[in-house]
Amino acid sequence: MALLQRSGYLDADVKALVEKLVEVYRRGGGPVQLTLTGEPARPYPVLKVCGRVVRGPPISETRFRAIDEVPHSMPVLAVDAAARVLFDAGAYKIVAAKVVAGVWRGLERVRIFGPVKRVAMFESLRDAGDWLASVELEAAYKLSREHPGAVVLLDRPLSFPPGTLSHRLFSSLLERNWRVVGLPKSTGARVSTGEGLASYLSKLADKVLKGLPWAYYPVAEQPKLGLAVAAVRLAPGAPVFRLDLAWRLAEAYDVVDVAGALAYLQDFSSPGYPLPLKMVHELSRISGDELEMDRALFLEEVSHAGLAGDVLEDAGGSEFKAKYLWGGLA
Repeated sequence: MALLQRSGYLDADVKALVEKLVEVYRRGGGPVQLTLTGEPARPYPVLKVCGRVVRGPPISETRFRAIDEVPHSMPVLAVDAAARVLFDAGAYKIVAAKVVAGVWRGLERVRIFGPVKRVAMFESLRDAGDWLASVELEAAYKLSREHPGAVVLLDRPLSFPPGTLSHRLFSSLLERNWRVVGLPKSTGARVSTGEGLASYLSKLADKVLKGLPWAYYPVAEQPKLGLAVAAVRLAPGAPVFRLDLAWRLAEAYDVVDVAGALAYLQDFSSPGYPLPLKMVHELSRISGDELEMDRALFLEEVSHAGLAGDVLEDAGGSEFKAKYLWGGLA
């Protein structure tokens, strides 16, 4: 208990945190909720969909189904984009994005597109997040024109709030191709008891399926929003991922078959995640050295417009100013 305190953390904060975690993981989140008939209520998933909190049906062991790999040679498009803050002026931020897309036929890589770099200015990181999603969707839309009927893999939830640019682009993508799958590496989905949904389902599945790969469906269904949400473990011992499906895809195909097709694409150096998504993710990374070079080029670019002094002044005491102004005088 004293380890964090040695690093300067307040004792009361540490104890309160540990007690809260015990409450979530050992006591099931507090007092047991009861139904109208006095029976213990089953926990249910809670997640955000299109900017609003959604409650899924009560968790049941009957929703688990074992999956097998489904060999195929269907065209698969994978798109991912990374973003870094290029310049932070406090009131606004310049954000850089690097997007990479690829085409596969089954396990055979056909083409890689990019990387393509984008840059834009935002007053809020929420707007920047919507822009980053739109960058990925735009790339997916253009690529799907060349490969009609391909499965489109995105490393994000298919949850785009109505009225946003990303929602409009997602709707356009669905009009062209409804075979869209989202497989985010992280999700804020939880259980009504407070525990993370992935952890809860993982422990329950170990009892039901004894380590087999599985799909759990539905976590949530939102036909009006065009979305169905499942959870999957694509290989024994692999992490549990949220799996988002365009509603028409979930209607046309069994979720187990979709999960089996994704399991066939997994990268055996890191089982449980499709190789196409892993590859475009790695290629879209913006390294620290690359970011520093882009910052230097950005400073040179604005200097041609006579704005370098203004930009540096807005940087205030930031690391950007320390490196490019004070560092230059040293």
